[in-house]
This record gives sequence, C-alpha cells and structure tokens, in this order.
Amino acid sequence: MAIVKMQKVGIIAHNSLREELISMLHDEGVIEVRAAGEFIEVDHSEVMYKEAELLFAINTLKDCADKQTLSACGKKTSLENIVQAAKHTDVNHIVAELHALEKQDTDAARQLQELADFKELITPWKGLTSLSQNSESTTSVQVFGMFPLAIEHKLSDSMTQSTKRSVLTKVGETKNGLGAYSVIMWKADLAVFNEIATSLGWTNVTLPSLDGTLPAVAFEEATMKEKSLREALSVNVKKRQKLAVELPNLLKVKLFMQWLDQKQEVREAMGATDSTVTILGWMPAKAMEELDVKLEKLSPAIALMKVKPDKGEEAPVLLMNRKIFAPFESVTGLYGLPLSSEMDPTAALSPFFILYFALCLTDAGYGAVIALIFGTVLLVTKKSIEEAKLFWLLFFGGIMTFLVSIPFGGWFGLTPEQVPAMLTKNTAEGLMFKGQIWNLNQQSGIDFLQNLSLTLGITHIFFGMFLAGLHKWIHGKKAEAFWVDFTAHILLGSILFYAFAPAEIKEIALYALYGSIAVMVWGKGYGAKWYLRPISGLLGVVNFGIGMISNGLSYLRILALGLVTGAIAAAINQVAVELGNLFPVWIGIPVIIVIFLAGHMVSIALNTLGSFIHSGRLQFIEFFSQFFEGGGRGFSPFKRTL
Repeated sequence: MAIVKMQKVGIIAHNSLREELISMLHDEGVIEVRAAGEFIEVDHSEVMYKEAELLFAINTLKDCADKQTLSACGKKTSLENIVQAAKHTDVNHIVAELHALEKQDTDAARQLQELADFKELITPWKGLTSLSQNSESTTSVQVFGMFPLAIEHKLSDSMTQSTKRSVLTKVGETKNGLGAYSVIMWKADLAVFNEIATSLGWTNVTLPSLDGTLPAVAFEEATMKEKSLREALSVNVKKRQKLAVELPNLLKVKLFMQWLDQKQEVREAMGATDSTVTILGWMPAKAMEELDVKLEKLSPAIALMKVKPDKGEEAPVLLMNRKIFAPFESVTGLYGLPLSSEMDPTAALSPFFILYFALCLTDAGYGAVIALIFGTVLLVTKKSIEEAKLFWLLFFGGIMTFLVSIPFGGWFGLTPEQVPAMLTKNTAEGLMFKGQIWNLNQQSGIDFLQNLSLTLGITHIFFGMFLAGLHKWIHGKKAEAFWVDFTAHILLGSILFYAFAPAEIKEIALYALYGSIAVMVWGKGYGAKWYLRPISGLLGVVNFGIGMISNGLSYLRILALGLVTGAIAAAINQVAVELGNLFPVWIGIPVIIVIFLAGHMVSIALNTLGSFIHSGRLQFIEFFSQFFEGGGRGFSPFKRTL
C-alpha cells in the first residue's frame, strides 16, 4: 500500500541560469512543474503548424515503410541519436516533397474520375462511325439519344410515316435495356421528330466535345491516359517508399520537438523578477536531498526549498509497489488513482483479484494457454513489469488459473472418460482427473464453489471495513475507527464464537452475541447526539445488514462464471465431434481439430475478458465502497522520455 510521499517545492535561481536549470531538471525528471506566476498567453501557432506538418509526414510514411524500417522505429534509441537526428534530418524537404506528391496524386485521382465518367458516357457510342457537323450551312442535322430497345420498331414506324427523310441507326446498347441511337434528318423535320420520339420514351443525349474524333478513338485515348496516370501514381508510391527510410529519424525529431514543448511549458510556468526566476512544483520528498546536491553543483545561486501547498490543493499521486504487486496497479488505475490522503489499495486487492479471476475460469487448460500466450509475448518483447503491467497481470492470472483449476478438474471442458486412463483416478464420487477434488458436474462440487464464493465475499468485505478503520486509526481518528468500523468485526467474531462454541458455553456465547449487537448499534450511531444515537445506530445496523446481503450475494457471480466457462468448453467439444461425424474420417478429424482450436480460442478470449471485468467489478463496487474514494491526480514529472 505504497503512495510515495510528495513535497511541494520552490526553486529560485538567477536569470542567467534559466536554461541550464531547465535542462538539468529535464534530465533528472523528478519534479512536476506548476505555475509560479500569472499566466502569460504565448502564440504557439507557428510551432503547432510545424508539429502538424511533421505528424503528417510521419503518418504518411508509416503506410509506405517496409517491415525493416518499421522494426527500426520500434527500437530504443539514445539521447545522442535523437539530437543528431534533430540536427541533420531535412524535415522541410521531406514535408515539401510529400505535399507535392499528395497534390500530384489528388490531381491524378480527379483526372481518373473524370476519365471514368467520360468513358462511361461514350461507351454506348463506340460504334458510331461518323459525326455530322451541325451548323447553319447544312440542311441536315444529327441527333443522339437513348431509347428502349424493346419498342425500337414503334419509333422506326413513326419516323417512316412522319419524317421519311430521316435515318435511324442503332450505335450501341446499355445494360439496362436502352439503345444508343443516331438519327440524321432534315432540319425541317427536327421539331416533328422530337415530339414523336419524346412521347415514345426518347431521351436526347449531348455527346462531349470530341473535336471531330470518333467515340471509339476517344475511348482508346482515354484508356491510354488512364494507364499513364496510374503509372504516375505507382511512381509516386515508390518515391514515398524511398522517403520512408527517414521515418525513424522523423520519429526522433518528433520526440525532440516534444522535449522543446515541455521546456517551453516550464518557461511559461516560471515566475520571474528582474534578476531571478522561480519554479514551483511537486516532487517525491525522498528525492529532495539528492536534487539539492545536484542544484548546488550546477550553481550556488540556486536554492531549493519546501513550499506550503495552497488551501485545498491535492498532491499528485505516485504509486510505488513491490514488483509482485506492481501489475495490479493496472486494476487500480481502471478505477482511478487514490487521493494523496488515502491508502493505495493495490496490494490489498491483488490476492482477491487474481483468485477471483482464476475461479471465474476454473479451467486449468485455459489458464495454461493464457500463461503461455502472455508469457511468450513478454519473452519476445522483453517488457519489464513497469513497461507492461497488464500483460504481466494476465500472465500471473493464467498461472493462478492453472493452479486453482486443477482441484476442480477443468481441462478444456473434457470429461475424465474422454482422456487416457493414466490421467484419471477412481474415487467414491466416480472417475475424476488426477489432482481433482471437487466435481462441478455434481451438486456437491457446485455447493462447495457456492459456499467458497460467499465465504470469500464476506472475508473481502470485512477486510475492506478493516482497512477503512485502520486508515482512520493511523490518522488519529481512533474513536471513529472503533465505533464505525471495528464493531462490525466484533459482531462477526461473536457470531463465529456462537456458531462453534461447545454446548457448555453456548449461553455465554449467546450473551456475547447480544452484547456485540448492542455495541454495534451504539457504534453505528457515532456522530449523532447521545439521545438520538440508539435510533441512528439501529438504522445503521439495518442498513449494514441489507448491504451485507446484497454485496455478499454479488459474489455468486464467481460460481456462475465458473460453471459457464465449463459449459461453453463442453459445448465446443460436442459441436466439434458432431460436425466431424458428418464427414469421412480423413475429413472429419481435421474438421474436429479446427473447430476445437478455433472454438476454444474464442472461448478463452471471451471468458478471460469476462473474468477480468467481473473480478474488477467485485473490487470496485463491493471492496472499494468500504474504504476507498479515488480520484487522485497522477504524478506527471517534467522528464525527458526516450
């Protein structure tokens, strides 16, 4: 339960030492800087624009980089390499070239769309062999239109009767049953033709300006231009791939710019006079002495001093747990960090969380797979506990699931009859797996898990009450701790004493139980006036009883999830076998294997998620409600990150 003690500090230095002080604090990374003076608005638009341009280049090149380059991006680097990249990477040139390529691609995409539309328009007219020049000097006119193919004969007959000097020619067809037609007629017949043809379903079409080129030729020219544009796009892709080798350097430049931003934020947070600058902030109290020595080495003109926090100001929170508990900080973080005045619940929740996680699964095979998957990931990535707390938590959860589930006989939903005899044993309750004690397929096993869930729940809740009282006791609220919190434990002790007391002292145990109830009634009324305390306490005891029932029953979700996991696993096995039996043996066996593997991997994923969520819920609702508020602000030091 370790919250690092924080101290608000002030650093005063001569103006001339400002940049040296900022750089040194950036390197040390032990102080969270807070505003020391009035806020001064500074125009960051130019810097923000440059950062946006850099981000544009990075995001663009990430999509073009090969695996080797992306692998290089993920490797750790040094301060010297970052500074070197910031000095020698020509970011402006890369950004300008990418913008030029983007403009070319945009223009090419627009032209390709225009060509596609053009080709779609003239495709029905590719069979057109001549174009008439429709001008005032000619006596004939050529019109184009679309007309239903099914009633072409009606249009032809009407033209024969009304515009005998016209020629109807079908040029092509469309997929929706329309024909593309060309009509050459005398200009004098145009009005009559329009009236007749329109009434039958004719639609005039204006062909694009082809400058005397036939549609078929124009179509081929458009196709060639499309090919040329696509080749240009391919060339641009290769240019981006060539630029992508600079991606690791661009990422280093981005990190360097983040450092510059951090330093600028500190400059703006500083208080200043004509000759001095002041930095206010929070830091771990135990790091003050070491920082003071380093500041003294930097210059005697720098002073580090303790500062009294403002009224109502909460210190930032930094958790520091032993390695075995550190992975569980990811659970605490999901709820929220503790306030600086609270205790860290991480160590307290850890044994309960991991045990509930295992019991919700109750399948040793699933636990082994979870441990293997996350153990392999951690081995390959070489992530420490601090770097991958959640992965380490799931790795430990897999191991605990494996160990806890063996006594329940959970092995991928298999029954003892389905495995080799060397893995089973005969018992009074029938055939069981070796190491199995309880059978969840029988009522006795279900009853045991049910009672275990309720017992763990009551223990968990009372432990939360104990932590609440302990925290008050440590902080001087001993009376409140005793009456409000510890009287519940006295009652629990008296109940257990009465339940297990020998017959000869049963009456004494009963009087002790009555006495503990009276003490608890008086205790739950703590804070009320003496004449109202019994009534207030009685209401408090009733509320306590209702809460214990509702919270205790909530732990039955452990039983439900444990049974469901086994049921789903067994159903997957049955489905695999039944489907496999539908095929010949040489097909059926691979079908069974595929369904078995795929089904159980999905089941492992879903049940792992469910177990994590419900185990966390029991911490957040039932456990934390006894003693923990949360809502703390994390410690965010001014620190150079690599």
